[in-house]
Amino acid sequence: MTSSSIVERITTVASFDFGAGETPENIVVLTDGTICTTLLTGGTVWRSTTGVEHVAGPGADAMAVGIASDADDRLYVAVRSEDANVAGIWRRDAAGHWARFAAAAIRTGLNGITFDEAGTLFAADSVNGEILFLPPGDDTLRPWLDDDRMKPTSPHDPVSSTGVNGLKVWDDDLYVTNTAQATVHRVDIQDGRPGKVTEVHANIPADDLAFDAAGNLYLAVHPENTVRRIAPDGTTTVLATADDGLDGPTAIAVVEDGLLVTNLGMLGTRHTPSLLRLTMEVGAPVLPRPALPR
Repeated sequence: MTSSSIVERITTVASFDFGAGETPENIVVLTDGTICTTLLTGGTVWRSTTGVEHVAGPGADAMAVGIASDADDRLYVAVRSEDANVAGIWRRDAAGHWARFAAAAIRTGLNGITFDEAGTLFAADSVNGEILFLPPGDDTLRPWLDDDRMKPTSPHDPVSSTGVNGLKVWDDDLYVTNTAQATVHRVDIQDGRPGKVTEVHANIPADDLAFDAAGNLYLAVHPENTVRRIAPDGTTTVLATADDGLDGPTAIAVVEDGLLVTNLGMLGTRHTPSLLRLTMEVGAPVLPRPALPR
């Protein structure tokens, strides 16, 4: 049984070693079904087909945060680092080799990343409260939106110090969570530039978000240990809670038979990081996967 009658069952897809720094942070599912999860403090990525891989190399000063993929199933990972040669977006090619794809300033608090259909990559800077972008062909992340509604509220704890966090493109607009301000905003994309910013949901300190083709919005709310669904008509349903095993859920992905959710462990209390599957009826998965130059 689960807390919600909508969720048929909750199962563990993978378990991770908290002591080894395996704290799952973000997730993407490739077109071939491979599940990929960044392991934040280890600077690594777990792939359901190949296991744990170092992004910037063993021993590198690296925190693996946001993750995305393109039409060729190449992975892109946002890496925080105090090393100017490491900070930025890293890409895994078809042969399994990792290389830095785009640079970022070492002060950048990279977090969620996502693509639009045109191949522009958007990246959250949670520490400075900005959205960055990387147009196709560029090799350095640049400012896209600097707005008070993207800012953190205080530097004193992991929640209030995390501003803009999760990013997803839906219906040609960019949707963003601000964990500190407990809001979800829609940013109109106009010819590649930010347009009107609209608050669409409040009082939800969400981390990551995802959409299905029916327009349902799914939110991983790690401070509350909940997963929520908001229907297009605004109806909100709590799908799972701590009673169902959630412990600091940080990311969410829609798959054909339900949702995948990461349990971070680092901000939780049980320190048993894992990847969970919530089996339930959902709309078809939807996520831009642009065709990018090799």
